[in-house]
Amino acid sequence: MATQYVIKRGDLGIGVNKLQAYLNMMQQRNLISTVNKQDGVFGPLTETAVREWQRYAGLPIDGVINYNTWNSLVDKLRELGVVTNIPVANRGFYLSSGQQGLSVFKMQEYLNEIAATNKCLRPIPVDGIYGPRTVAAVQQYQYLYDLNVDGVIGSMTWDSIINERNKF
Repeated sequence: MATQYVIKRGDLGIGVNKLQAYLNMMQQRNLISTVNKQDGVFGPLTETAVREWQRYAGLPIDGVINYNTWNSLVDKLRELGVVTNIPVANRGFYLSSGQQGLSVFKMQEYLNEIAATNKCLRPIPVDGIYGPRTVAAVQQYQYLYDLNVDGVIGSMTWDSIINERNKF
């Protein structure tokens, strides 16, 4: 499945923060050389690291995180046995109703993967738009996993979703 949503230079938020942490893990394993500041700001250093990762992964080198680049990072982390529930550096980063982008798209995908094994959860459209069905799915997830039920993906809900997904 392809998406029009990307993470690119100038973007801000939790998706960028997670990306920076993933890239730093690759740097720590000597797969790329650039170290990122995990600040949630996609600047020139992050773009350089993305280009290095794309070169390593044999992907088109454009410095933009799209579906294939994101998945190659996550697949490599899984291959390395790394649990990817990276703490959020800035607690102000979160996903909520009305937001759009690759981080929303990926969380919708992850919620659907969990729903495939947990019949108490219903699948939702994977469109990168944090609309009413995504809010309801997040609330349902939060209720089932004993989290604060607010329909917002903050650091605790993000980490819980990632941990649950990594069980398969």
